[in-house]
Amino acid sequence: MLRLTGGMRSPWTSASSRLVRTEATFAALAFAMVAAFALVVLLDEDVSTIAFAELAAAYVGVTLLIVGTACLLLAAGAVWKAGRASRWKASPMDAARAAILNKWREDRLLSLAWPAGVFLLLMPSFNAFKQRILPDAGFLYDPELAAIDRAFFGTDPGLWLHDTIGSPVATALLDALYHGWFLPTTLGVAMVGLCAGTRTRAQYMIAYVGVWIILGAVLAFLVPAAGPAFYAALVDPGQAGPFTAVADRLAATSGGGLLTSLHNQQYLIANLDRPALVVGGGISAIPSVHNALAVLFALASFRIGRLCGLAMSAFALMIWIGSVYLNWHYAIDGVVGAVGALLLWFGAGALVDRLMRTGSDAAAPASRPPELIAET
Repeated sequence: MLRLTGGMRSPWTSASSRLVRTEATFAALAFAMVAAFALVVLLDEDVSTIAFAELAAAYVGVTLLIVGTACLLLAAGAVWKAGRASRWKASPMDAARAAILNKWREDRLLSLAWPAGVFLLLMPSFNAFKQRILPDAGFLYDPELAAIDRAFFGTDPGLWLHDTIGSPVATALLDALYHGWFLPTTLGVAMVGLCAGTRTRAQYMIAYVGVWIILGAVLAFLVPAAGPAFYAALVDPGQAGPFTAVADRLAATSGGGLLTSLHNQQYLIANLDRPALVVGGGISAIPSVHNALAVLFALASFRIGRLCGLAMSAFALMIWIGSVYLNWHYAIDGVVGAVGALLLWFGAGALVDRLMRTGSDAAAPASRPPELIAET
């Protein structure tokens, strides 16, 4: 059972001032991480500043979606609370408006602005890195990753999955789930923007930035690999038989239509050497950022409630299965991504706790913003 905490505040209190300073501290930390990464990317001679700016402009719409979703979540929570308290006699519009105004009084909407701002700078930086810098590392480790999978499963896990659960229904379901990945990438940022307390928001966003930069950029550069779908084109066509077979089975079970996965794989290959930076461009296998973000979203969901956390954990498991079944990743890619997400989540939590415990700017407990919490 869930309850919504938080109520109306005075226009501006010392507690609100402390809350703003605390939010600003964590915002500055996240922005510093992303800004340093963006600077490294922009200093690379292969990255055009104009192309980077055009790519960033393409992410403005997604960022506005995050802001809008966060406001809707906050308003919906306030309407639900007011409705239950008044036996559904209270005005939903009044409750929603009061929630937004209350949030403005508490932190001037900083808790919404900084996660969305981090997202807007992070996404084009990562896209540019993946398309212009990461290919310089080559695709060297695909044979080793495929060998690890075969050693564990006794065969190629993609083929094993198709032998075990392969069907038009499974293909359509996994393809839809895998490309419903916007859930952890955008909804997670929206949820922590206005529907979480300072600690959860800071922990999630610091870990979120870490997934993209530490796992998706640094580790991917150190262990460069393309992935099963691109083995024939980028690694060794003579050894790509099992992965070509998986692609053939996907086409055969797609019901005559082109799967989103097959379409996107063609899109990535077609744009690999083009001068323009494109949304979602670039090729990389290990670690799987798809899997890492799904695990991170599941971990944060346990802060809402056990049932929500378990549901999102099931979603993360399906993302891992889909990443192999759909020929995007070796199984080991998802395992490394999941372990990395766990380490980043708990590491970020320890850092946030230390800063809030030792910093004189920590917000008073009474000043927490509205947050969904599980009753115990």
